[in-house]
Amino acid sequence: MRIQILGTAAAEGWPAEFCACDTCIRARAAGGHNRRSRSSIQIDDIYKIDLPPDTFHHVISYDIDLSNLAHLFITHSHFDHLSVGELVFTRPPFAHNLRRPPIKIYGNETVTSAIISRFPEGSHPFEVTTLEPFVPVTADDLVFIPITAHHDPHQHCLNYVIESGPKRVLYASDTGEYEQSTIDFLRKLKFDLLISECTQGTLPMPAHSHMSFEAVLRLRDIIAPSRTVITHFSHNIGLLHDELEAIANPHEVEVAYDGIVLEC
Repeated sequence: MRIQILGTAAAEGWPAEFCACDTCIRARAAGGHNRRSRSSIQIDDIYKIDLPPDTFHHVISYDIDLSNLAHLFITHSHFDHLSVGELVFTRPPFAHNLRRPPIKIYGNETVTSAIISRFPEGSHPFEVTTLEPFVPVTADDLVFIPITAHHDPHQHCLNYVIESGPKRVLYASDTGEYEQSTIDFLRKLKFDLLISECTQGTLPMPAHSHMSFEAVLRLRDIIAPSRTVITHFSHNIGLLHDELEAIANPHEVEVAYDGIVLEC
């Protein structure tokens, strides 16, 4: 699998659009890896997880051809992970000659309901599937297993285990520490790569919803992946990329930046 992390920020982006905090000022000045867009990942040419409002930016920044897209997996319905309006552009006059129609879109009931209510059946070249937690989905050469995240009590948010032959990745985005049922499921598997959100950085943990660096280390210790990469950062953590690396690297944790490519 070739995995490209397209965006590494939380919902507000970084530097945040309307923010003049010290961290955002420093990020604007420093540039480079300190400029972070909303989260999404691309896997090979035909798989994508999440459709943020920064999708066009990702397409032109990383030379991504979404006319090849075959499978789109959504974690949950929050706007920074599902910008529903982007799906308008999948049909003429905005898009021609899609290579693998219909695009198969997968998500929880809130996600699929939001898409169906916006787009009448057959009006656009995609079809939607509502996922059941822990029930695998075979998507061409990969298997995606949706697992229960711990994020929004009003919907069944999902993270994904992704399998390619013997290789296995956990993509843990927008979740607090997992509930026991999810932990019990993950303990049975062997992971080559953990890509985990770290929205809180070194800040104290919120009641639910997101991970701190210490929470990432606890998850890493439970599932024992060969490699751990953190992403999905809020500007409120107050740490630029090199400052995050100074904390994470001694623990053998890598800090993602927009556009980083991981091979698994």
